[in-house]
Amino acid sequence: MEPKRGIDSTLMKAAVWSGIVLIVAMVIAQGLLMHFIPAPSPALSAQELADKFIERKNEIRLGALLQCMAWSFWATWTMAITVLIRRTEGAFPILTYCSIALNGGGYVFFILIPMTWAVIAFRPETLDPQIMQIMNDWVWFDFLFTWPPFAVFMIIIGIAIVKDRTAPAIYPRWVAYLNFWCAILIFPAGLIAFFHDGLFAYNGVGAFWMPFFVFFGWMVAMTVVTLQSINRQKAAGLATVA
Repeated sequence: MEPKRGIDSTLMKAAVWSGIVLIVAMVIAQGLLMHFIPAPSPALSAQELADKFIERKNEIRLGALLQCMAWSFWATWTMAITVLIRRTEGAFPILTYCSIALNGGGYVFFILIPMTWAVIAFRPETLDPQIMQIMNDWVWFDFLFTWPPFAVFMIIIGIAIVKDRTAPAIYPRWVAYLNFWCAILIFPAGLIAFFHDGLFAYNGVGAFWMPFFVFFGWMVAMTVVTLQSINRQKAAGLATVA
């Protein structure tokens, strides 16, 4: 019988690095091209918002295309972490299956963001400004108001680390508490339904900037510790090289 193979460290690292590609592409697309970091103020009139889309329609189309491709890496990045979570579980991997479901659903939210922007920028000169305003509001609710599945994934990672009895441990214990805190700190994104301006509007410090930096900072931190985990698994003879 062929011996059971361990984790393919080369493919795992490629999947982990894809998360950094996602972040860089998102900043280029949404920040430099589209000028949507931070979000346009929800207090803008429909016509003021329409003028922004008309003025930058080509940049928005290009940025939407780049984002549409880059957000696919959410799936590859999270699956690398999910594979490591699986190593912490026994015959009934409930945390693993929950992670797969949450991250698959999360990808749907993400892909709808650039798709909606692309539709708005497709014919902005002829689209009713009020419809554009509603569609743009939808995008930012999709971007921020959908925080729960991502927070639950963070909590699952933390639980898996706390329950981990493998040797070597998949992640250091402090990574569990990092995930628990990040799950709490992205909660203000859910307050955008109540504010058109100020701290908790969808362009505000509390509802946009804090969840934005917490979420993408979490991705960077998890990338670093996951790469370290793969190296530990390799050193322990639990990973193979393709």
